[in-house]
Amino acid sequence: MGNLKSYTYKRWYDKKPYADKVLDILKQLSIQSHYDIAREVLKVIQAIKENAQELDEAPLSLGIERVMGLYSQGYKRRWYDKNLPINRIFKSASCLKDEDFQNIMQGMCNSLKEDDEK
Repeated sequence: MGNLKSYTYKRWYDKKPYADKVLDILKQLSIQSHYDIAREVLKVIQAIKENAQELDEAPLSLGIERVMGLYSQGYKRRWYDKNLPINRIFKSASCLKDEDFQNIMQGMCNSLKEDDEK
């Protein structure tokens, strides 16, 4: 049959480690879980952004891939584009450095796997 994930990569985070795993797990959870998770993750993203401002770091240039990825979310072709809490996570995380985005996704993946194993 082939690989189920044979879609063409179009978003800046599609090839990022953990992001696809996080989305696979989130897809199986309730909308209430999505809101609960988003509330906590958005707090972490906000803290990272505030810390970057305090360190007087130059604002991140989003780059063409991220800008086009955010623009593509307007088409709402993917399940999480229509899902407000998950969509907000990715839109907010798009302004983070790549390393910070990876850390967020890895933390979410580990946390969601732990919850799933309980």
